[in-house]
Amino acid sequence: MKVSFAALEPDAKLVLSTMTGIDYIGIDMGEWFCCTARRGDTVLGVLACEPKTAFDYHFNIALPDHRCLHPRLMHAVFKALFSTAARVSAHIDPANERACMQAQKLGFVYEGFLRRGLDGVRDAAIFGMLPEDCFWLIPPKHHRKIRREGVHHGISTQAS
Repeated sequence: MKVSFAALEPDAKLVLSTMTGIDYIGIDMGEWFCCTARRGDTVLGVLACEPKTAFDYHFNIALPDHRCLHPRLMHAVFKALFSTAARVSAHIDPANERACMQAQKLGFVYEGFLRRGLDGVRDAAIFGMLPEDCFWLIPPKHHRKIRREGVHHGISTQAS
């Protein structure tokens, strides 16, 4: 698996758009924190975090292949996010029960409901993560135990 922390390429934006139901194709992601995992030409996972405020990033992820949640990669991602953010938020379509459950298994905490908060049309369940909630900040050598305890892979959140 090859990982890039560069701006998303068109095929990665397409995967993110297809799996979340939100059109990311034309969005300028110049200030976003992005990560793409590939095997050859195949996109295995896409992460795009938008800085909404000086202290809050909005988390968007699409994982066609669950192996993208490798502990060392997730440790690096959340360490980078929490180096500047006080919180990470995810707005998820409440009808996407799988994504809501997966967000919680990633360490996000359900915080509430936002009418038309997803894309101006669909409602959003709001999930948040603070550094103290984030088990991914634990050194990767301890992640084998975390995986055994039931962190499930294969999340497709629909976030704004």
